Amino acid sequence: MIRARAAIAAAGSAAALALALAPAGASADTVQVTLQNAAFAPSQLTVLTGDTVNWHNSSFRDHTVTARDGSFGSPGHITPSSSYSHRFPSAGSYPYFCALHPFMSGEVDVYPVLLDGPSYAVNRGTQFTLSGRAVPGTASVDIQEDSGSGFASVATATVDPSGSFSASMAAESSGRYRAVASAGASPAVQVAVVDRSLVVAASRRGRHALIRVRALPRDPGGRVTLQIWKRERFGWWPVSRHRLDRHSRTVFRAPLGALARVVLTLPDGWTPVVTSPARRIPRGH
Repeated sequence: MIRARAAIAAAGSAAALALALAPAGASADTVQVTLQNAAFAPSQLTVLTGDTVNWHNSSFRDHTVTARDGSFGSPGHITPSSSYSHRFPSAGSYPYFCALHPFMSGEVDVYPVLLDGPSYAVNRGTQFTLSGRAVPGTASVDIQEDSGSGFASVATATVDPSGSFSASMAAESSGRYRAVASAGASPAVQVAVVDRSLVVAASRRGRHALIRVRALPRDPGGRVTLQIWKRERFGWWPVSRHRLDRHSRTVFRAPLGALARVVLTLPDGWTPVVTSPARRIPRGH
C-alpha cells in the first residue's frame, strides 16, 4: 500500500506536522517561453495564479501568441528578438497558438497552489522535501497523499508571507502528493521510494585492494564515494569518487588494512542516499 507520511517527533503519529518555512522570495514569478522557428519551447507550462509568462522570439520569423478563447494575445506580430508578456490572474487552462503558423500551439495551466517533489527516487527510511508556492494571503496548505483510495491529509504547512512553504517527509513507500488551500489544489506530484543497497566486495591486488561495488536497484551513472576511516581526522574521509557504469558497477582501489565504506550520493556528489556497512580490508591474501 502506498504510504509516505510526514516525520513526526512524537511516536508513530501521522498527524499534522509543523513545517519549516522556505526562504523568502517574490510571490509572483515570470516564466520564460522561447518562440522558435516552428514551436513554442516549452509548449506546456504550469504556473501559479498571478504569475507572468514572457514569450521571447529567438527565431528569424514573426510569430503571434493568440489565446484560443480570445482572453489574451500579442498586439500584432512578435518580431525576431522581441517579446510579449501576459499575467494570468485566474486559475484555469489557457491553450494558445501562433496565428501566422497555426501548427504551433501551447498551453498555460494556472493553479492557486504549486507543489514540487524530488526529481529522483528516494531511499526508504530517508527524508525528502516537498516545497511549493501559494497565492498571496494563503495562511496554510494541507499536504495530502494518495494511498490508493483517494487523497488523505498527512500534514499541514504554514505559508510564509512570500507564499512559499516546504515540508520534510519520511520516505516509507511511493506515493502521489498534492497541496490543498482554500482556493484549490495543486497538480499531484509522484514520489518514488526504493530500497537501495550497495553490494561491496574486496580483494587484494598487489599492494592495494580492489573494492568492487554494485548498486541495487540499478543506477547507471550514479555517483559513489569511497570513504576511509581516518583516526587522525576523527571520522570518515572521502578518498575517491566514481560514476557507476551502465551495469551499475565500479571498482575502487584502497590501501590494505584500511576500514572502508562506500556511499551512494545524490547527483550533487555529497548528499548521501545509502551507505554500505563498513569493512576492514585485510592485509593478507
